[in-house]
Amino acid sequence: MNDKRCPACKATLRDFETRLACDSCQGAMVPMEDLRLAIEQLTGIAPALELVDEKPGARSCPRCAVAMTRLHLRVVLEDEVAKPRPELDRCGEHGIWFDGEELAKVFEKSLAKIHRGRGLPIGWTGNASGFSWWKSGNMR
Repeated sequence: MNDKRCPACKATLRDFETRLACDSCQGAMVPMEDLRLAIEQLTGIAPALELVDEKPGARSCPRCAVAMTRLHLRVVLEDEVAKPRPELDRCGEHGIWFDGEELAKVFEKSLAKIHRGRGLPIGWTGNASGFSWWKSGNMR
């Protein structure tokens, strides 16, 4: 039985590959390595992920129940720096919790920084199935 609960809406979470997904609010717990790989597949550049403005948070990690921290994520692609606006929740062991559209905002900001005027990466199909790490397609 899966007793992992969404930190945002308290719905039961679904295991999805190495991630957790909330079908109720569309949130997701994504390990840092999965996030790095996804951004690299989107941009063709291995990113450096910088965690900034980290402070104690109110939510608990859905995997281990430890209090997560709140922070901003800075994505560094070569000399381009993407600074997505959402404040995120992070468990040091299990990764980052993304509410609703927050993960899409990180991807969008990363793509905008590196692909200004250059088009999208080779192999991009325009949807989630273009990522090998996603495998099963959409989170829904």
